[in-house]
Amino acid sequence: MPNVENMKFYEVMSQIVLTSHLVAFDLLTVNMKTWQSMSPAKQQAFQAAADKAIAWSTAEHVKREAALAENFRRQGLEVYVPNIDAFRTHAQKIYLASDDAKNWPAGMLDKINAMK
Repeated sequence: MPNVENMKFYEVMSQIVLTSHLVAFDLLTVNMKTWQSMSPAKQQAFQAAADKAIAWSTAEHVKREAALAENFRRQGLEVYVPNIDAFRTHAQKIYLASDDAKNWPAGMLDKINAMK
């Protein structure tokens, strides 16, 4: 929803459908050479700090999206959650029929679908 606000899409929209298809807000990566150069204690401290930072950032994103949803409602947009299972089933069917799906490693989709 921040992009809807930033790009002023709300000016020409009548609805926002909350599909929950965004998997994560932040991604932190460390190359394997750097990770393996750390002691187990440093790896644990690094992971704990990363987990804490990402949890904070996620909570801030969730608060911001809730505020934006309410603001969009006040502006007259319909903001609602669809039947999520039906949305995911349909979206996955379309994706699996695409050329993009052919390049994914075996088992990757199962791993993604298992995420909560």
